Amino acid sequence: MKTRFAATLGLSLTVIAPLLSLFFIFHARPLPSFGDYVEWTYHGVLLRDLLSGHPQPAYLLKHYPVPNSLTTVGLGILMLVLPWKLAAKVWLVCEIVLGILSAFALQRAARSEASWHLPVFISAVVLGLNFWAGFTNFMFGLYFAMLLCSLLLKESESRWKYGLLLTLAFFSHLIPCAFATLALFLYAVDRRRLRLLWQIWPVLLLTAGYFVGKLLHGNVDAHAGMVASVSARSPAFVAFKINTFLKGWGFINPALGPSDSVLLKLAGSKIFILLFAANAVVALAMFLLLSNRGTNSLKTHDQQRFLWHAIIIFFGCALLMPGAAAGISDPGARMMQIAVWPGILLLTTRSRWASSAILFCAALLLAANVSLIALVANHPPQGGLQSGLQPHIREFAHVYYADRWGFCDVVDRGVMNRNIYPTAIFLKR
Repeated sequence: MKTRFAATLGLSLTVIAPLLSLFFIFHARPLPSFGDYVEWTYHGVLLRDLLSGHPQPAYLLKHYPVPNSLTTVGLGILMLVLPWKLAAKVWLVCEIVLGILSAFALQRAARSEASWHLPVFISAVVLGLNFWAGFTNFMFGLYFAMLLCSLLLKESESRWKYGLLLTLAFFSHLIPCAFATLALFLYAVDRRRLRLLWQIWPVLLLTAGYFVGKLLHGNVDAHAGMVASVSARSPAFVAFKINTFLKGWGFINPALGPSDSVLLKLAGSKIFILLFAANAVVALAMFLLLSNRGTNSLKTHDQQRFLWHAIIIFFGCALLMPGAAAGISDPGARMMQIAVWPGILLLTTRSRWASSAILFCAALLLAANVSLIALVANHPPQGGLQSGLQPHIREFAHVYYADRWGFCDVVDRGVMNRNIYPTAIFLKR
């Protein structure tokens, strides 16, 4: 694939895929069914009612700093001036736009502009599995961390920007905040700019306030639903970690139940296997490139060394994390994602064939993803295919997408009494 054609294709995918996705999102009725996103919309309505002087009696507001609260606050404020359904869609626009801008910023700061960078990032991250699962706060936190890393690579002298981005990352999600804090610490030590460490203090105080506050209120965050924990001493734990890495590269498999696959129903087994293979190619290429670049960073002293050290530390911790810890469901997956996804934009490939293969596979995954947003997220089928492939393949990268519709129905009826996850700023009485 010629360089100019590859660059044009990469840029076209970067622009067209998000625009089409936003078009289908705005035509969804009432909302696209992206997992937790529907419940976060419900939280936004609760805050809107509180701010407008009509608090819902079934819920309490926490009075201490809480991560996982940025989306609730953003939606609540937007809903003061927009209808709640429109505000929820505008917030998704903010998430997608911030994701693309943070990718551009980090890519430019790293001075690495491979044609496949942005298509892979958009397929795997911006419109990927976490987007479908509705992990909105985590994604905002990731993008804030990437913006902070881009400032570090550019050696920005505006110290207040680091403090601001760290604070925004804290109110988004603790794991991206921890990564950004580690990157800033390693940079300050490596460049001997120790005054930058003062920018960490607000986040340290907020974190201390959060843990003290939640312990004084019964540690309710730890009561959230968790994934089943796998014994760290079993072969299944290794398979669990490999699966965690493999499913993060753009393969979307919407499901309504444990043995379900709407993708298999809509596309058939041949297309399913083709997309599965494309995801495997991207995953293998990224693993080899990340491993090689990370290993080289231990031997050389270049501008990006501090960031690669943060990536290696987080990736190593991710491999050791259990399926549930500290009130967070599968923290190892989040740590692995925050380690490898920004690294995509720091990589280079010397082989034109390798670059072409990565770009082609990313294009396939993006096309399938956008099609699924149009066909599935907006018009959920009533059931998927129960047979056709082996269960371990059919259930790969499952994402449940229509299990929160009840929250929209409750808001429409005006009866706000649903049970909610206790990890945000509201609690059910």
